[in-house]
Amino acid sequence: MTEHTKPSAARRSLDLWLTMWNTDGDLARRICADDFRIRFAVTEPDGSAPADDIRSAEDFARYLSWWHGQNPHTVFETVADAIDGDHGRLIWDVEADGVRAGGIDVFDFADDGRVRRVWSAGGRRSMRD
Repeated sequence: MTEHTKPSAARRSLDLWLTMWNTDGDLARRICADDFRIRFAVTEPDGSAPADDIRSAEDFARYLSWWHGQNPHTVFETVADAIDGDHGRLIWDVEADGVRAGGIDVFDFADDGRVRRVWSAGGRRSMRD
């Protein structure tokens, strides 16, 4: 992180990331930078990629509201995470309709510890296996 970045702020953002996905999309306004971007390795079931249009924390909060409506019983949990300087990693599992899968998110943090960029890739197996 740059000399102005507080590691505790990046830790707080990373710790709230799955809470945001599980329950409170409004957290995006708090933990994501104004110029936030996210890139998913997969598309929605219909082949669309609505997250590609996200250009701000506000856009992401709106996306999460939509996503929660589409996936009301989906639950993410942390398997492992790490922060190294301006970058972080979060290995996660997700369960929906009795099916468990996993993935990894890779983060770039802003100087204030908020999330600037995320690359997210999911797979078909649990990361705990």
